[in-house]
Amino acid sequence: MVCFHPRQKTILRYLMAKKDWVKCQEMAMILGVSDRTVRNDIANINSLAKGDDKIIISHRKGYRINNPEKAKVILNEDNSSIPDYPDARINFLLKKLIFEKKELDIYQLADEIMISESTVTSDLKRLNRTLKVYGRDLIVVRKSDKIFLKGSEKEKRSLLSELLFNETNHSFFNLSKYNKYFTDIDLNVIQRHLIETVKKYDFLLNEMALVNLLIHIAITVERIRDRNFLDIFLDFDKMVNTAEYEIAVELCAELENEFRVRFPREEVLYISYLILGRKKIKNTFINRNELKGVVEPYYISLTGALLDSLVAEYGLDFTHDDLLFTGMCLHIKIMHDRIKNRMFLRNLLLDDLKMRYPFIFEIAVFLSCEFSRLTGEKVKEDEIGFIALHLGAAFERHKGKQNCPKSVAIVCPTGHTTSHLLLSKIDSEYNGRIKIIGIFSFMELGLIEEKHPDFIFATVPLEHDLSITTITISPFLDEKDRQLINKALNMHGSGDKETMLRCETEKFFKEELFTKGLAFQNEFQVIDFMANELYDRGYVPENYYELVLEREKISSTSFGNLVAIPHPIIMNSYETVISTAILDKPIWWGNHNVQLVLMFAIKAGDRRNLDYLYNHIVEAIDDPKKVKILIEARDFIDFKSRLISLATIKTPAL
Repeated sequence: MVCFHPRQKTILRYLMAKKDWVKCQEMAMILGVSDRTVRNDIANINSLAKGDDKIIISHRKGYRINNPEKAKVILNEDNSSIPDYPDARINFLLKKLIFEKKELDIYQLADEIMISESTVTSDLKRLNRTLKVYGRDLIVVRKSDKIFLKGSEKEKRSLLSELLFNETNHSFFNLSKYNKYFTDIDLNVIQRHLIETVKKYDFLLNEMALVNLLIHIAITVERIRDRNFLDIFLDFDKMVNTAEYEIAVELCAELENEFRVRFPREEVLYISYLILGRKKIKNTFINRNELKGVVEPYYISLTGALLDSLVAEYGLDFTHDDLLFTGMCLHIKIMHDRIKNRMFLRNLLLDDLKMRYPFIFEIAVFLSCEFSRLTGEKVKEDEIGFIALHLGAAFERHKGKQNCPKSVAIVCPTGHTTSHLLLSKIDSEYNGRIKIIGIFSFMELGLIEEKHPDFIFATVPLEHDLSITTITISPFLDEKDRQLINKALNMHGSGDKETMLRCETEKFFKEELFTKGLAFQNEFQVIDFMANELYDRGYVPENYYELVLEREKISSTSFGNLVAIPHPIIMNSYETVISTAILDKPIWWGNHNVQLVLMFAIKAGDRRNLDYLYNHIVEAIDDPKKVKILIEARDFIDFKSRLISLATIKTPAL
């Protein structure tokens, strides 16, 4: 990989324009740096550009361009962005440590990215903490002024693929975005051979898996070229008779001819494992019994245990959803293969899933933790997103079943004929929207209560203490009656929005848990402050801070639009409350800036009591204008008022 500082490109342009010898002092004065920095830049240019010929040569007369063609190539490359914040510098350092063949000089590194040596040292400490937090068996080692990345080759490749996919962001399918990371490796050539080979074996790969696999293979070719071979044992007997291994053998033979490299057997085996982790299985099963011939009994039992855990923790029973069971079981098997072999699969829908379906994503996080507990394998955030997709489809099916006719008990004391006239009219007018569960007398209120209807339609005024909406209508179902019924049907399931929202806001938001204007450096300070406030006031157990951090490590709870909703995985608070912090200024949290923090503390069994308020908050944080309205709240009372008003408010243009 070749990375050139903008200052180094300026040196090249200046020397190209001069076409003669240029003194070091002259360039230093123009660039506003020291002579030493110029000398280091020129040394970097010559060392980073592969080949024997130096691009810039030196003489007592100064410096000049020796290879104009190479200089033009460098100047045309779009890879000059210099990392200007800690997270970006860490990614830059990691890529450089992996791609470079030799140790890095810390002073040259500081010059290259225009920071001090002490800042580099600080970044390296942060880098090692990050590697540890995310379970990477890698460490940056410093010996005097030199640094290098210590760890297994497989771990380095896995990390590198993740870094590259993260940097390409929304250009995931654009292969040209990856070219700058590879020297003399044509990704289109790899793509052509890969597609031809998998087609030959009738092997299914979707486009996302194809690009993932392609980049992993390109990394493998690059690493083999630099004589960085795998240093782990892979099970040959497990793969030797599989289609994946046959594909890998044929593909590697083609790539050896194209790129003049030799794939040792371990590397061919590694490619076969890469292919295995991306295989697409046709999910044409009707029920789980047909899974037995496709996946091991272990995965069928594991899937059952995971769905059972949803019932226990959330009261969500998807155990009879065969589509979810089969789809989840097949996915878990392939996912487990990827995890065991340290294969990274990018999920392009991750950010949208977190933002638009946070509750479903939260359930997926819980399931991933259960998976980790049962298997001992950690699940990455992208994989959690794939689990969320399966759950989302199940929720939609469940929602469709719930979108059934409203149940109605009819109280009609005026006789059999009258009641059946009303029954016929309702059936004719509201077929599919209303289901009559029975006709009762006004003396059968106890029986009605046992039936749990959504409504009672009474042809006479009816007084009772039941918590069931009752509508008085005529047995002839005139226009006025229809208006009453239509209004009730439209309101049912959502209720009076503002009244419901006001009730839940008053119940769960506490003034003693509201802060505004405090300054923090990072998300950990915010979580520490808010968790301690909750503990000091008796709402949560002492280890609440650690529980929230445990959840944060799995997947950042920042949602974009300046909002974060930190919380633990399990619901173990003593009382359900929401702590609120409006920060003095935004801080970098995960992958987003955050200024509004809502820390949810939920008591076991209380989750459904938060449904309406939670959905309202999710809708609000999806709109930057509404978030701005909340952040500008003057105090707690004003914040509550603004939150409630967002149910109906039309946000002004910013």
